[in-house]
Amino acid sequence: MTLDRRGLCGLMLLGTLLGAAEDPGAAQPPSGLMIELLRHPQQTQIDRAEPRFSWLVNGGRPGTRQSAWRLVVHSSDKERAVWDSGKVADSRSVAVPYGGSPLAPQSSYRWQVMTWDAAGRPSPWSEAQTFHTADRVAANYELASDDWSNADFTNRPTLVQHLQEPVEAISIGPDAWFFDFGRAAFGNLIIDWPQPPEGQMIVSLGEKLAAPTTLDPSPPGSVRYQRHPVKLEAQQRWHQPRLTWTPPGWMKDGYFSPPSEVGQVIPFRYAVVEDAAAGFQPDMVRRRWWAVPFDEQAARFQSSRPGLDQIWELCRYTIQATSFLGVYVDGERERKPYEGDAYINQLAHYNVDRSYALARHTHEYLLQRPTWPLEWQMHSVMIAWEDYLHTGDARSLQACYDRLVVKTLIDLAREDGLIDASRETPELLAALNLTQSLRTVIDWPPGERDGHQITAVDAVANAFHYRALVLMHKIALALDRPDDARQWQQRARRVSDRYQQVFFDAESGRYRDGEGVDHSSLHANLFPLAFGLVPEADREPILDWVQSRGMAGSVYAAHHLLEVLFKYGRPQAAIELIDSRETRSWHNMIQQGATMTMEAWDQRYKPNQDWNHAWATGPAAAVGRRLVGVRPLEPGYRRMVIAPQPADLDSFDARVPTIRGPVDMHWQRSDHSAELQLTLPANTTAELLLPIGSLDQVSLGGQPWSESPDLRRLVRPGQPDALELEGGVYRFQFPVDPKP
Repeated sequence: MTLDRRGLCGLMLLGTLLGAAEDPGAAQPPSGLMIELLRHPQQTQIDRAEPRFSWLVNGGRPGTRQSAWRLVVHSSDKERAVWDSGKVADSRSVAVPYGGSPLAPQSSYRWQVMTWDAAGRPSPWSEAQTFHTADRVAANYELASDDWSNADFTNRPTLVQHLQEPVEAISIGPDAWFFDFGRAAFGNLIIDWPQPPEGQMIVSLGEKLAAPTTLDPSPPGSVRYQRHPVKLEAQQRWHQPRLTWTPPGWMKDGYFSPPSEVGQVIPFRYAVVEDAAAGFQPDMVRRRWWAVPFDEQAARFQSSRPGLDQIWELCRYTIQATSFLGVYVDGERERKPYEGDAYINQLAHYNVDRSYALARHTHEYLLQRPTWPLEWQMHSVMIAWEDYLHTGDARSLQACYDRLVVKTLIDLAREDGLIDASRETPELLAALNLTQSLRTVIDWPPGERDGHQITAVDAVANAFHYRALVLMHKIALALDRPDDARQWQQRARRVSDRYQQVFFDAESGRYRDGEGVDHSSLHANLFPLAFGLVPEADREPILDWVQSRGMAGSVYAAHHLLEVLFKYGRPQAAIELIDSRETRSWHNMIQQGATMTMEAWDQRYKPNQDWNHAWATGPAAAVGRRLVGVRPLEPGYRRMVIAPQPADLDSFDARVPTIRGPVDMHWQRSDHSAELQLTLPANTTAELLLPIGSLDQVSLGGQPWSESPDLRRLVRPGQPDALELEGGVYRFQFPVDPKP
């Protein structure tokens, strides 16, 4: 079906007028449009002839459900729509496939969508979203570019420039000024001075102070400081230093560079201008910094515990600021993606912004250019599954399936199912596209391994192997590969059984580091807990021991430690770790002067560390996924779980983004009662697990919840009862025990 432009515009106008005439509960126009997971596709280009569309369903009525949609794609230079879906009876609003003739290369298009609710009421049309196709478009899904020169931004967000004024400017002597921008960012200093006098000024940039208003010219490790002359030329308006960056001496390739139009950048918070020429004014100074588009309103968290809020914001900002290369990198020191880093970055990013394309691009790049740690190979399977769960788009899974099979490292498996690192072959390395041998990493740097004795048949490596097998079973089911799914499930069961026999020490009640050794590290027990390998009968003593060790691992292990503590009902312990003031804490990073999460807890643990490593952003994921408790149960958040664990918090106000829209939550408790206000996006279903023993004590808006036709009790053997609810606004009250 096609429409000419006048017919299409008339229909859209009629839809808008009808929508405006409806009652306040009428369907609202869809918003939050995405094509190929891009919120701002007009800033880049896509190379897919048959892309996928997503949008937010809006409505003023509780339980709003989409029953149908109509999507129109229009070429910007033609009179007729290239595809008009007509009215499609379908509830999908995520990863909806294009159904017209293949899109042409080097072309511009715009698309709009309207929806119908369950009662058949139409919405107005959405606003139009423009997108552009690349020089070449492919009929089939192809993996992201593996070009680390960073010249191609197809299918991923482009970098956005921010011009920022300093928060403080202080005269520090004749013709010298000190500037503080509040937080570090990756960029350069710009002096906006049209027609300056000919001459030269000195500009210094740095992340760390040696004294108030004095930059540290020799900061530790990979903390940055640079000092450059800046030539003033009368015919130019913008003047900036020429920055430099050099990879570590051992690093020959694989590091990313800023796009040519961006120029070189470094992380800095402070700047000093010396030898300021006559006429220089401090308000001429700006910081130009770069990051991918980021919606700072997409997530929020504020609680009755300010220190917890401070760490959440530290992590949120880190995710934004470290996107300066348009790919997840491990930090300023190497500027290179790693799978273990990318997994933590991915989950943190999902919980602070409705943004998914950057994680997918990084994942697909790493499938083609993997890194050396053995466990990192299996992280690729974990990243792939989270991508699918959060986006509902299975195309990347399908395209990557054969590579993911290799990434499970089943080629290292013995007859009993456990993997043995000594079974590595040149053929396996070639299949992984690696030129160097795999090495079991456990944690990094090596001093953070809690004395773990690495063995060829290692407890940590095999815990990751088990997790990869479990996820491959789910992936095979999602891709309609039942025979594969059955085989993956059988492998996982065999590994689980053998894991207990080989690694569990019944005398100590803990897991050994590996086959043939007696030592039990934090990691040898943490990862079996994280991945569901510990039988319920043995769980509590191991949890007690893991909790008693505190932050015995690195910032990488901390992500999994927080997940485990929340997962098994110890939220207070997790919150105490996030808000700790010990040396091994996020507050210590702030105390050292960092405004992004650091590569390690302290300089003493990693002398060459940088101050901008997103693999330390575990609290961002922990707060959204576990404290607020919002997680997808079905792909694309078609169904979600909401299981808040506020522990001793008197209050919090939170927003967690999902691809279907934000989940808003407000928690307030008094001595004997609590109230939880919840706003769910439309076109989704949630299973709500309240922090209370019995649902019979719960009221909704002052009345027993059971009197509400919008709620249903879910009784599940072996699990707490839950409430099933649709999109809308809810206010629950229930009694709580007084705080000790």
